[in-house]
Amino acid sequence: MTTALSSKAKAELGSLLVNTEELVDLLSMLPKDLLAEYPLLQKELISKHPHTRSYNKALKEKRFTKEEFRDRIFARLDIFAYEMAITINSDYLIERVMLTVGDDINKIDELEMNEIGADVLQRILLDLSTQVRKQTQPKGDHPFLAERGRIDHTFWRHAEKAFDAYNEGYTTQAALDAWCQLNLNTRCPQSFIRWLKANSDPRELNEWNEYVAQGSDA
Repeated sequence: MTTALSSKAKAELGSLLVNTEELVDLLSMLPKDLLAEYPLLQKELISKHPHTRSYNKALKEKRFTKEEFRDRIFARLDIFAYEMAITINSDYLIERVMLTVGDDINKIDELEMNEIGADVLQRILLDLSTQVRKQTQPKGDHPFLAERGRIDHTFWRHAEKAFDAYNEGYTTQAALDAWCQLNLNTRCPQSFIRWLKANSDPRELNEWNEYVAQGSDA
């Protein structure tokens, strides 16, 4: 496959190739499956990375243990999970727990996983994983925040209505486009269905809410 790069992109690529240290650091952060065909390179990228060496030195000097390092990571993930959890609709989780403990809030601390239910736990984990993608997605990936090209604000400021219509059965581009023309007086972008499959309800996306709020202030 041949990819045509702009002159500026070529200049950045050339700079990266010349700067070996920066290139090696970038390659070391790639998912392992992307370097599966280069096992020796993959091994050395990790084993010879300066942070790998400093980590191993710290373990050897007993400044901390591997378990302490792991626990510190999971403590940080706990914070991420909570910050995301309070932004999503968790009524189904609250309802399940309410039906189990009633008004005895102290019983929540003693709940077992089977009391909450595997189905509810799996759903909350799936919702959180979806939220991870939403919160780490570069802003440029959202059409309504694009710096170039024409943005159909009439559509994107009412994207939640198109999302609801999709869930009500307008699941093809033609059907959703017809719905948008009738109800929003605009066309449905060709990329919208693909976008909503990746992002789900725009009302749960901070960037979209900020975008709509800015439009209301204009």
